[in-house]
Amino acid sequence: MKKRLGPRELLYPMPAVFVASAADGAADVMAVAWIAIAGSKPPSVMMSVRPTRRTFELIERSGEFTVNTPRADMAAELDFAGIVSGRAVPDKFREAGLTPVPSSVVSAPIIAECPHNLECRVMRMLEHGDHVIVIGEIVETHVEESVLDETGAKPLADRIDPLVYIPTVREYRRLGEKVADAYSVGKRYLG
Repeated sequence: MKKRLGPRELLYPMPAVFVASAADGAADVMAVAWIAIAGSKPPSVMMSVRPTRRTFELIERSGEFTVNTPRADMAAELDFAGIVSGRAVPDKFREAGLTPVPSSVVSAPIIAECPHNLECRVMRMLEHGDHVIVIGEIVETHVEESVLDETGAKPLADRIDPLVYIPTVREYRRLGEKVADAYSVGKRYLG
């Protein structure tokens, strides 16, 4: 039997990433769990952000941001970036021990300690309740060579060891073991 919980913002798991932006000589970083791929042509991400966030203000001014995937052992740094305001702590990068590195295309920095980084330009913003949905075109991708497969073309999740967020219990976790091959395991139902 299933229990009804009513309308709630629950999805399992949720990626937990750093989003950074910069404008007018200022830079900031925040934690974001409400983020997903928006499309492939053009490659894009979408995230839902409170407009009160300092990082969001910088995104609005610059029209650019980066998405930085932390390793699971970076949970404390990510949590800090989410619970502390950039207005109260002007250099969250330094306080969290993160190294902002210039991006190759956009003005927002990427985070050196993160094995996977996306440079993005804002395509669209949509006000939605108490959040703003930001859709960004991915204009460059950076991946540490140590997390790539033997061909050097594909990042491997077990090598990245990304964080995920579990909203109901406010926990960070790492991914578990592989259970099947996508685009393959379901073929047994094709008849």
